[in-house]
Amino acid sequence: MHFPKSNVDRILQNRKGDCEMKRDEFDSQCNSLLLSAEKLIPEKDLPDLPYMELAPTVHDWYDFEHELWEIGENIRQLILTKKKDLGAEQADRVCKICENIKAKRGRQSFVMLLGKKRFLHYADRIASILPDDDIDGHIIGTLYKMGASQYVDHIKPYADHRMTWIKNEAKRYIQKYGL
Repeated sequence: MHFPKSNVDRILQNRKGDCEMKRDEFDSQCNSLLLSAEKLIPEKDLPDLPYMELAPTVHDWYDFEHELWEIGENIRQLILTKKKDLGAEQADRVCKICENIKAKRGRQSFVMLLGKKRFLHYADRIASILPDDDIDGHIIGTLYKMGASQYVDHIKPYADHRMTWIKNEAKRYIQKYGL
């Protein structure tokens, strides 16, 4: 799905340049993307939309969910192309987006941004979001990548999840960190 040219697009046009971006330039772009994401999150909870016609067990997405997801992915691309990583304040902002249920499924790409061993100190906050149908599988995958081994009991119920990919994430986690 493509969205009209926005501030996010303009910010990211500059990201295609030299990988030797200075830290302050990276921070400026990343912070602008995070601010855009934070502004997209509705102030109140919205009801789930009707189920999708082609996926009758999945609710349709609000436009803001798509936009949020895309911003998280754009941050991931910025990190990869510029060979930088989130600073402490940025990682905390990402975690706050993950914790905000009003952001619905738009949080998925933000949860994945924390899937590194260096963000292990966020594991308790990320694990405390479970259960959350919008991001359960993403949380399990992120805890696995963080090396957060202490959540086997929290994740065991997902080994029988109705969605195969979530079931597989749980089994992978349990196989690595289970007794």
